[in-house]
Amino acid sequence: MKSSYKTVLVMALSIVLSSLVDDYFLATTGQSDVSFPINSLFIAFCLFIWCKQHGRENGIAELKIYPLLCAIISFVGIPIYAYKFYGFKQGSILLAKALGVFALTIIASTLAVISLSGFYW
Repeated sequence: MKSSYKTVLVMALSIVLSSLVDDYFLATTGQSDVSFPINSLFIAFCLFIWCKQHGRENGIAELKIYPLLCAIISFVGIPIYAYKFYGFKQGSILLAKALGVFALTIIASTLAVISLSGFYW
């Protein structure tokens, strides 16, 4: 498995874990979004690492500011990175994969919260 895939897997698992932690704290103490700031910083750090790993795996030597752009403003930085370095067709495929992984992560997170919420109510 490529290192960039591992980074995407770590990001997906952190989102699922964060949603479980937030749901637990909401159910027991009434506080919402407890892990949001920490998880947001972690996801930004992982996006920075992912961009550098993905570029290295695909032979892109000069990434310049794009990893930082992906980390800070991900909804703008990732499409710019994809289209600039991979063109329209391959960039669109990369973005479709990213949206697919994001959708699967949201589904997994929702299912995890639904299935485990009965344990702490």
